[in-house]
Amino acid sequence: MSEGPNPLPDLWPLVPSGATDWLLDLCGDGPTGFMPPAMPDAVWVLNAMYEHEHGPVDVSYDEYHQARPAEGSTQLHMVGSNGLDDVSIATGGGGGLGRARHPGPGWRRLRRAELARRTGDPMVPVGLMPSYRCFPSGEKEGSRPLSMIPPRPKEAWTVRPGTG
Repeated sequence: MSEGPNPLPDLWPLVPSGATDWLLDLCGDGPTGFMPPAMPDAVWVLNAMYEHEHGPVDVSYDEYHQARPAEGSTQLHMVGSNGLDDVSIATGGGGGLGRARHPGPGWRRLRRAELARRTGDPMVPVGLMPSYRCFPSGEKEGSRPLSMIPPRPKEAWTVRPGTG
């Protein structure tokens, strides 16, 4: 481990705890930070999603994931003595945080406007922010088609109904 100087305090110096009180007054407290109120010139910068030109649109990530242990090509995911596969749905995505790179040949960028036209869903439902909850008509029982790579970050698992 390096014994050199730590540049972080220079980049992000500590400030008094009351320095962000104005944000609390303006926005309220959020689960992961402060969400300022909507402004007329606000804009969302969203991560890319991709679709394979010849991918299986009738097979979901969860169906693929559930079939693999049955055919013996992978082991079950365990949390203690509980099988994660029994109580969760593989929703697709989850490939890490940050900017997604182009996945390679055969994949093309899927625009939200195109997916909205295809599914009939709004690009962002009223009352929601852009998230994994958008485009529910493009899913099969809570899981995206295997032919799609949803935007990151994305929860890779969700609780299977009746088990949570």
